[in-house]
Amino acid sequence: MSIEDILKLAENFEIEGYRFYMSKKEEIKNSLAKEVLEFLKNMEKEHTEYIRSVRRALEENGEIPTASVDTTKEFFKERFTSQKISKTPSEDDIKDLSILRMALLIEKDFVNYYDKAAKRARELENEQLVKILENLKTWEESHVELVKKMIEKIYEKNSLDLGFYPF
Repeated sequence: MSIEDILKLAENFEIEGYRFYMSKKEEIKNSLAKEVLEFLKNMEKEHTEYIRSVRRALEENGEIPTASVDTTKEFFKERFTSQKISKTPSEDDIKDLSILRMALLIEKDFVNYYDKAAKRARELENEQLVKILENLKTWEESHVELVKKMIEKIYEKNSLDLGFYPF
């Protein structure tokens, strides 16, 4: 797999992640979970734009752009420390949980892809690409943690309301 193939596939993954979050954010009932999906949608869009700019730079033999700063930690601090999970019926929480679990799988797949792609870039002796892919992997790892935290919040809420953990 060439460098171009790696980046093209990465771009397609990010586009599909964006589409998933775009389509599912309207189905989510919990306001905090809705904000998480909106945030992830925007992050996937930023990742897509960044990967496109890297591909363009490589085609033109130009300077590889610097990655934007990942704002997941700030989002996490602001939202999860300042907001309580909204009062939604447990039936809605279970539906939200299904979407969040799909989001978790998507984000984990991104982490795995970027990890393997970085190893391939290392084999191709392209340290610049290794750094780009490792940055993307780190961003996606923070998204995994964000989704996990949201899932935990729903579990905690329902254990208090229903007296059990729904997993």
